[in-house]
Amino acid sequence: MLIIHEQGHSGAPTPWKPGAGKPQKPIWIDLFDPSEEERRCAAEITGLRVPERGDLGNLALSSRIRTDDDAMYLSIPYFADSGEGHHAAPVGIVVTNRVLMTLRFEASPAFDLASESCRSHRWESSADALATLIEAIVNLSAQLMEDVSGDLKKLSDRIFTRERIGTPALRNCMLEVGRLEGAQARNRSSMLGVQRIVSFVRAKKPEWMSDEVELRLRVVDHDLRTLDEFDDQLTNKLQFLLDASLGFISTDQNHVMKVLTVTSVATIPPVILAGIWGMNFKRMPELDWTYGYPLALGAIALSILLPVLFFKWRGWLTGD
Repeated sequence: MLIIHEQGHSGAPTPWKPGAGKPQKPIWIDLFDPSEEERRCAAEITGLRVPERGDLGNLALSSRIRTDDDAMYLSIPYFADSGEGHHAAPVGIVVTNRVLMTLRFEASPAFDLASESCRSHRWESSADALATLIEAIVNLSAQLMEDVSGDLKKLSDRIFTRERIGTPALRNCMLEVGRLEGAQARNRSSMLGVQRIVSFVRAKKPEWMSDEVELRLRVVDHDLRTLDEFDDQLTNKLQFLLDASLGFISTDQNHVMKVLTVTSVATIPPVILAGIWGMNFKRMPELDWTYGYPLALGAIALSILLPVLFFKWRGWLTGD
């Protein structure tokens, strides 16, 4: 898909169709999983080389963020802003003094939010459109982090309760911690790529970038640093809840082992009595007792009951 935003146009963006003419004043060309024909059309409209997907995922920072003549080639190798279930994909950005061109391969709420903003705000330059896109990405990432923080609060209330919860429930809590950590990791990787782009653009500050746009990017840079500190807090909270879940599971396992140990100790006296009275000696006084058999059974039962009562009195059979 090829979506065209024109300068000074406050209406909806125009999807490109085969056979359509060139736009008069394109300010943002958005390529969404484009075909070869759409790539050629974008190259003709902008006069720029459309990056390949392999170029966007290059590990070398110099290959991902660079200047080429009057154009700045920027990319985010790992971008995911749709939360759980969204596949991360690289995003490419090429900006000049005339036009902004973006290349993406997955649906993005941040791009949709930036596109909708053109209805209420007329972009004056490609740098203005770039700042709007970056602001939308950062704002949406901040919202995702707030959602993770809210889910962590609910999860903390589930784990730290006075009611005893079993191992299956704690296992579900650990799975929830893993889900939230995965969502935060995807968001963290996206923010890292955006932060590098903002730092690079601010350092280069081309002549065609206005002071107003530079000020907006400075505010975004400050927001990114704040979100980075917030990310550290969320990461520490996730680790704390994971350790707490493991600790409660370990406590339950220790309690089970304690009960088994106490039970095994309580069975030692009856085993000794049964072993003594089960010996086959010719002269055993108990053999001539009239009530020897019921007395032996009673003694065995009493030898079990007394240790159990003692352990219960000491609190060794409870969860405390």
